[in-house]
Amino acid sequence: MSTTQFRTAPTFTEQLSEGTRNNSKWYRYFQQNELGTPPSNELAINIGGSPFSYTAGMKGFVIISGGTVSNVMFSRTAGTFYLTGQTAGVFPMAQNDILKVTYTGKPSMVFVPT
Repeated sequence: MSTTQFRTAPTFTEQLSEGTRNNSKWYRYFQQNELGTPPSNELAINIGGSPFSYTAGMKGFVIISGGTVSNVMFSRTAGTFYLTGQTAGVFPMAQNDILKVTYTGKPSMVFVPT
């Protein structure tokens, strides 16, 4: 018994729908989507004074490492911040989410778009 694999990247010879020719724009979209082609490279975040706030310009995640961080707070509404309980790690972000980092020794921060 064979099963259909739904989540694979199409090859160029596969039709996207019956009776149609492949449209290269859609073919490339599905290839990038299924193969995990990143939208852009990671971006180093230029950290200002403590507490430092970073607002995500797009969906992705922030990696915080090193330094002497006392707390990391998260906000989606820009009015209410929540203590994450972490001082380093990976923080998922939607567009316009805010991370507020309080430190005495400057950490390293990188944004990775998804």
